Amino acid sequence: MNMKKMPIFFIVLFFLVILIPQVCAQTKTVSPEEAAVMRKTFVEYSKRYIGKPYVRGGVGPDSFDCSGLVFACSRESIGVQLPRQTKAMYAYCTIIEDSKREIGDLVFFKTTGDGSVSHVGIYAGNNQFINAASDGPNNGVILSSLKESYWKAHYFQTGRFLPSAAGSDSVSAGGAKETDGKKNASHTAASSTGDGAETAESSSGFRGFAKKLILDATLNLDWNFYTATSFKMNARGFSTMLHAMYDTETLRPGIGTMIRYDAGTGSLQLPLVFSLTIGEYFRIFVGPVFSIGDATLPGDSDTDIDQSIFPGIIGMCWQSPSFAAGKTRVSFQQDIHYSVFNRPSGGALSLKDSIVSGLVFSTGVRVTLPMSKIL
Repeated sequence: MNMKKMPIFFIVLFFLVILIPQVCAQTKTVSPEEAAVMRKTFVEYSKRYIGKPYVRGGVGPDSFDCSGLVFACSRESIGVQLPRQTKAMYAYCTIIEDSKREIGDLVFFKTTGDGSVSHVGIYAGNNQFINAASDGPNNGVILSSLKESYWKAHYFQTGRFLPSAAGSDSVSAGGAKETDGKKNASHTAASSTGDGAETAESSSGFRGFAKKLILDATLNLDWNFYTATSFKMNARGFSTMLHAMYDTETLRPGIGTMIRYDAGTGSLQLPLVFSLTIGEYFRIFVGPVFSIGDATLPGDSDTDIDQSIFPGIIGMCWQSPSFAAGKTRVSFQQDIHYSVFNRPSGGALSLKDSIVSGLVFSTGVRVTLPMSKIL
């Protein structure tokens, strides 16, 4: 494949894989009596797993994570297929007022400090909920109370995906339909105590938009294993990025600018990247690159190469679980990116020279600041 066309190919491939929708919902309308049976069945079925251990990624029957428990119990007990991840479940549900909460509704929490929904449980009545807890004195699948100090402090909102047993909404079985054509999340108070509580005033307009922004900055050391004449680990310089993303609770689109000093090619690169963050730990990015200085092939300073403006750079990165530092979160990150270089004449480099000049690893630290922490 022509190396000049490879980045475009990977861009299309990434976005097709990530953005293809996966919707699985049934639309049969049920009566309040049938809804009550469904809700009770869902809750009673989930209780059978109390005592099972927490394992990240677990969907049963021997271990669960929080969303895996809800996902498996809903599918197995009442045949409703929910999204697999907590944020996607939250986006799928109709958000309701706490006063309208019924058994079988889902309760969502913000526990990680980055301003995003991160935990979910099944409401069982009397302020109790069934959940798979990852840490604390009681972990695994347990029955917890919304009145416990920890859960009270981190409670966010209640979501509904089943019809109301009181007949007060029009949610169809297996499909979260919005009451009165709106999600209540943006128009009602979530809670008077949770750190994610929002009012109609704060969740609308520019302030509401700004509170959903998450800023981050990274500082990396760049390296790879090869030059034009040798195969060994060598430093390729350093890079930094200032980045902002919008928290949609599922996929987080973002934009950022980088400064990269590439010691291998002897040039200063200024990429402008457009990103998509998936979940908490994975991000892909792509964008044009503007460069300063004449570039040469790493390990062969007599061979001149030119940085392509667009397609310029494409990459992906992973970050570790974060820890709190004041209002920010700090994590370690590892990325791999490919920058496009050509011959001064505009022709494509050989496969070997393209890899030597363009494929670079970056290892460093990321500091994240949710705007909701300062607004």
